[in-house]
Amino acid sequence: MTTISPTRVSMYDFLYHDTKPMLPLLADAAQLSLPQARLAMDASLQAIVSALLAYQQQHQEQALSKKLFGRAAVKELRQYNSMNFATLKATLYHRNDAADAVFNNSARVIKISDHIAEDIHAKTQQVQILLTSLCVIVLRELAILAEYSQLDSDEMNKWFALQPQFLSAARFNNVQTQAVPTLESESANSEPATLTESVENKESLENHAESAELKLLHAEQLSSTPPPFDSHWYELTGFEPKNHEPVQDMQLATGNYLKAIGRSPENLPQGRHNDMLVFEEMHAIALPHQRWLLQLAKISDIYLSRNRLRINSEPANPPKPPLVSLGLIGGNNDNTPATTSEKPIEYDASTPLWKNPVILIIILVIGVLGALATLKYQSQKSDGVVLATEEILAQDITDERQQQDVAIVRVDDEESDTAETAQAQ
Repeated sequence: MTTISPTRVSMYDFLYHDTKPMLPLLADAAQLSLPQARLAMDASLQAIVSALLAYQQQHQEQALSKKLFGRAAVKELRQYNSMNFATLKATLYHRNDAADAVFNNSARVIKISDHIAEDIHAKTQQVQILLTSLCVIVLRELAILAEYSQLDSDEMNKWFALQPQFLSAARFNNVQTQAVPTLESESANSEPATLTESVENKESLENHAESAELKLLHAEQLSSTPPPFDSHWYELTGFEPKNHEPVQDMQLATGNYLKAIGRSPENLPQGRHNDMLVFEEMHAIALPHQRWLLQLAKISDIYLSRNRLRINSEPANPPKPPLVSLGLIGGNNDNTPATTSEKPIEYDASTPLWKNPVILIIILVIGVLGALATLKYQSQKSDGVVLATEEILAQDITDERQQQDVAIVRVDDEESDTAETAQAQ
């Protein structure tokens, strides 16, 4: 059995890892330092995800795919397959229009930019450039992911309904509890060396504090887990979180069926379900094992592994969409069920066509009749040719005889006159 992390269907986690390579370009466009740009990107992603959830909550149905993912700006940006100055130029051109569509109005964009700028000690205009640019990239990336996964409107709504649990405080509290001892041990081991080095180099305490701040940024903000989500963004974007429990398929909820498809831990020692893709367990996260969701998770994993937003020149040939084997997400190859009730229904094997006597007789009769018809046609054709030849020869002989019996005599006028005078005398 192959497991995959539930965070592969989390928009927040996906966008956090997907947009990491864009940090230098966005920092340069907004004229921010790299630490400031990293903090601003994290806060902007939280605000954008919250705004998308609020948009889906208000409009529902096909509004996301038509009004957001189907925008002209998204279609234009999808022509680029890597991040460079050409891609950034197109992003900056469409950033305000996309941000107004996501946040509903420009006043809310300015308010959110003010809030982020106050936290990172930057100007509102700088943060606004980064925030609005991320809006275009986020719409583009989610549109590509949804198209590659072939999500319809109903599955899109279910996907958005699962997102609040990835932003809950319970999930990040558990991650922080596991990560704190590691960070403390690293700081305890590195602090004496840093202090000794600062004393030897005669650096000031202020420089040492700045280096410690950069270490903390590197340890927390650049880790594999995104920073905890600030629920304050719900108030700014107008999203109302609800306690959404994922609906399990009643067939999947039965113990025997879970064993039969290899999704029960009790069946692991008995079966050979090594080709089944399932979600691994995660604190405060509950996901239904549905085909479309597993396909979305696998495609998200493949898409992230390509690192398409890294700074690079535009490739000559665009990458092909990722493909996922349906056998990996829809069934297994183990035909040895655990209980009697799980035995598959046995059907009589169908007889091959080449062993069926009726079909062989029909083919033989058709072949014989076809051969006889061909012979008859050939014989009639040859007889007709002989008769036609004989008629032509007989006609030629008749014509020759008629031509030989006819004689043409020419008599001069003088001779005829002389003969007539003699007869008169």
